[in-house]
Amino acid sequence: MCQVGSKSSQPSRSSSKGGGHRLLQGGAHVGSVRPLPRRPYSDEYELYDDLSPGVDLIYGRNPVREALRGRRQVHVILVATGEAGDELEGSVRGWWSAVQGVMPPIDRVSSGELTARLNTPDHQGIAAVVDPYPYLDQDEILRGHTLLIALDEVQDPHNLGAIIRTAEAAGAGVLIPRHRAAEVTGAVVKASAGATEHAAVGMVRNLSDFLANAKEAGFWIYGAAADADSPYTAQDYTYPTCFVLGSEGEGLGRRVASLCDVLVALPLVGRVESLNVSVSAGILTYEAIRQRTTNGERI
Repeated sequence: MCQVGSKSSQPSRSSSKGGGHRLLQGGAHVGSVRPLPRRPYSDEYELYDDLSPGVDLIYGRNPVREALRGRRQVHVILVATGEAGDELEGSVRGWWSAVQGVMPPIDRVSSGELTARLNTPDHQGIAAVVDPYPYLDQDEILRGHTLLIALDEVQDPHNLGAIIRTAEAAGAGVLIPRHRAAEVTGAVVKASAGATEHAAVGMVRNLSDFLANAKEAGFWIYGAAADADSPYTAQDYTYPTCFVLGSEGEGLGRRVASLCDVLVALPLVGRVESLNVSVSAGILTYEAIRQRTTNGERI
């Protein structure tokens, strides 16, 4: 029997999460970074419109908190002005108290500026400038996990975020293709409640090639399909298992479906013809966890 793999294959968190300079196009820097600075809002914030391709913006309380504890460097934390922002800044300092290294600087900006820069009002008064997302390569994923979720052209960022949140909680890895699929963006991080910052997520050039490699590594491949003959509860997921789920509209592609060892179906007794892909991923993943658990202990 196999346990769901540990996350020991993931890169360890750097001992210094802060530091550095604010990064702009062309590698230019604006302002030096000092421990625990607090800067008032100024027109300088407009320069964040010229962020270099080497950094990303994430937003929301849980995403920023988890990023401070996660693998990628946080360059600057942006907190809204006003009394609510004052309380939030205190929370940020509390989050950092359990993390080693030099705390990233905190910039105070208006809530309107955050909304305009992020193109969403769902920032909860906080955002952060961070390194690009650190995808794992497929070999790390295959070595470090015995439970995987592979996504075939899933394009909705909220679905991807929800799936990553479930996978991180279950100790499973997630694989996404490089093209025609959602990738880890600020919206995905927000939808995952920050779970992306700890999850094992890999990006592969070709999903079919990855599935072939997973088979060679000893994984059984189960594709989710509404018209499959086998119910999902009829299979044994105690062996290295990779669930494959298709796009929201089209389901599994023909080539990907042909590479699955078994196609499984979730029962539908109502009038709708399918489940949300993130719901299906959660049901399949926790069926595998149930099978791998005896009296509350992993087997």
